Parts: sequence; C-alpha cells; structure tokens
Amino acid sequence: MQNLLANQFKRITTNIHEGINNPNIFENWKDANKKYYNIDIYSLEKRDRAKYGAISNWIVGYKAPEDELSHKAILPGCLELLNRMEIRNILASDLELYFLKTHLYPHSRYLDGEYVIQIVRNPGACLWSYYNFKRDLMKKYDEDLSSLIHRDFDYGSWSQYHLDWASASDKLGPRYLLVRYEDLFDRELEFCKRLQPFLDLHIASTELRSFDFYHRLRPTLTRDGKVSGWEKNYSKDQLRLLWKTHCDVMTRFGYQEPNYALGMEEVQH
Repeated sequence: MQNLLANQFKRITTNIHEGINNPNIFENWKDANKKYYNIDIYSLEKRDRAKYGAISNWIVGYKAPEDELSHKAILPGCLELLNRMEIRNILASDLELYFLKTHLYPHSRYLDGEYVIQIVRNPGACLWSYYNFKRDLMKKYDEDLSSLIHRDFDYGSWSQYHLDWASASDKLGPRYLLVRYEDLFDRELEFCKRLQPFLDLHIASTELRSFDFYHRLRPTLTRDGKVSGWEKNYSKDQLRLLWKTHCDVMTRFGYQEPNYALGMEEVQH
C-alpha cells in the first residue's frame, strides 16, 4: 500500500511506530523516500510551520520531481502525538492529506476528516510473515508459531483485530475502504482505479515497480510476497489449530480451510 501511494499517487506514508526517539529519523526517512520513490523531503521554513502549533516541529514538506505541487507529511514515530484528540483535530481538518500507517486497533471514535484503508490478509500467510519479522528485524524470540496463531503478545488475536475493525467500519461508513491482499496482488493498477475516487486523487503514474525491486533494497523486510503455498511452513497440527482458531473470521473474508497435505509432519517453528 505504501509503495502504491508513493509510486502511483506520489504521496508518502508515515509509519507512526518507526523511529520513536530516533534523533536521525528525518535524515533516514528522507534518504529512504529518495531511494525508493524519488520523492524529496525537506524541512519547512519557520513561518510555514507556524500554523501547525503543537506539531510544528513534526511537519515536513515533500515533492516528487514530476509533481507540480508540494505536500506536507508528519514525521515517523508520532504515535504518542496521535493519542491526543487535539492533534488529530489539526490533521483531520487540514486540507492536506496525511497518510499514516498503523497496526493498532481502531479508535473509539473518528473525526469527519479521518479515513481508513484496511488490508486484510489470510492469517496463515500473515502470521508466518509476522513470525519472521519479529525474529529477523525485531530480534524477538519469545513466541513460537503456535502461540502466534492463538494470540500475539503485541497485537492480540488476528480474528479479534479484524472483528474490531469491522465494528469501526460501521462508524466510518463511506470513509472506510477494505481490500484483501490476495485481491490486490498482481492487480495493483485495478486497485488504484478503485482507490482514486476514495482519495480524490489522480493516478500520477501507471508504471509499477516489481516486488524484486523492493526485495533487493530490504530483503529481510520485503521477504516473499506470495499469496499461496504458505501452508508448507506450518505443521499439519498447526494448520488444524489455525483453522479451529480463526475459521469463523477467515470464512467471513472468503478464506478457505488450509491445504493440510502441504503441512509438515512435525512442528518446526
């Protein structure tokens, strides 16, 4: 989603979790967006930041070379700021579009200017990806794959997470857009056409970058990018546990029972 927003719409996304307390976050983020998307991030002049009050030091400008207009973004690591309703009010009422990435559960209420794009992915593929993410990037080895199927220490249950977001979608109404990762895969431009009226933005580029491009830049983060065959990473017992635990919500999203024949005979993870 971040790649599509940047490449096809020339808008960058802020990870609200990444870079908390990192004094070099501006330079790191600037370098990453230049390398990935050829988008230049720059510091705003003091007079341009004045209208943002409490978040003035968090606001930066950015612009793609082919874009006639420049835009504003909020720096990564802004999680604590966004727990404050007055900050959300500033962002929601601004004419600028701010794109924020989070894996958190929904807010109890949403402001008129707040929109949500949610991606749901088959929990088998999702939990296997997250298992590797925790080990390779977070260096956390406190959970095996079976425990993640039940409940992650950080984000809870896959099923409960999506049930809570389903409730939030009722509050958001037309300001909520749901897409399955599997429906997005290899059909990115079709999705962009669907996304265009939701964002009220035009598609600036139809030239897609391949998965291999991102994999070469960050192989441990952009690891596999497939929608099938994930069962081979689970034991047959873990596949049964996955279906028993999440079958109701999986069925709700159109996901079928795992192919147990692909599973390993014994637990390896």
